[in-house]
Formats: sequence, C-alpha cells, structure tokens
Amino acid sequence: MTHRSGFTFIELIVAMGVFATLVGLATVNLLGAQRTSSLTATIDTLIADIKEQQIKAITGDTAAGSQSSYGVYFGPGQYVLFAGGTYNPTDSTNAVIPLDSNVVFASINFPNTSVVFASGSGEIVNFSSQAHTVTLLQVHSGEGKTIDINRYGVITSVN
Repeated sequence: MTHRSGFTFIELIVAMGVFATLVGLATVNLLGAQRTSSLTATIDTLIADIKEQQIKAITGDTAAGSQSSYGVYFGPGQYVLFAGGTYNPTDSTNAVIPLDSNVVFASINFPNTSVVFASGSGEIVNFSSQAHTVTLLQVHSGEGKTIDINRYGVITSVN
C-alpha cells in the first residue's frame, strides 16, 4: 500500500469557503471605512474653506475686486465661496465646491443659508444665536456631523 500526499476535494472546498468568508467580511469593513472617510474628508475641506474665507475678510484680501467681506453659501449638493456682503449667484468670481456624491447637507441653520465674515474683524455678519450650525449627512450610512460656528467665526464643535 502506497501513501499518497495531498488534499482531498472536501478539504479544498472547506478551505475555499473559509477564505471566501474572510474576504467577504473584509470587504464589508472596507466599504464602511470608505463611507466614513468620505464624510470626514468633506467636513475637513468645508472647515478649511470656511477658515480661508474668514482669513480673507480679516486681512482685507481684495483679489476678487473691491469687496472685503467674504462668505460661504450652502446650496443643494454644493457650497459656494463668494466675495461681498451677500451671495450673488451670477458673480463670476464665485468658487463652487461640489459635495461628495454620498454626502448631503441635512440642515443649514444660517440666515439666508450663508455665513458672511465682516471685513477686518472676521466676525459673522448678522449672527443669530439660534441659527449657527450646518449638518452634513452620509447618505448610505446615515451618519451625520454638525459644524457649530460662534459669532467670532470660530468652529466650536464638530459632532
């Protein structure tokens, strides 16, 4: 009687089943991480753009013309960086920033759906203590993050 080494068909099927299960679990975890990173990246970019607009207002940056107030307008699926005391959708100097396709504004709690920074001080023009947040929502996971901005234009929390 000779002894043959190798694997039986059943052993190969069991090993492939275990491997397929592990790959499936890893894929689900990676997709969840990608969705979370999409929301985090969008929030990080939005915060950086808000701070940039405030800095332009404080320093009196007039690169976009004679305007010295700067702001951010929150619209459906996008936000717009603008110069001046109010948002003008026809202004050619506006910078339109689209949101990630998996992220939407769940609520915009600012007067006129925009935040405007005053020239020189960088404080929010027409600040309302009841209306100073914007919430973004990750569509697939339902995870939301709210950005809270105080009267001085400081982002006090992201939760």
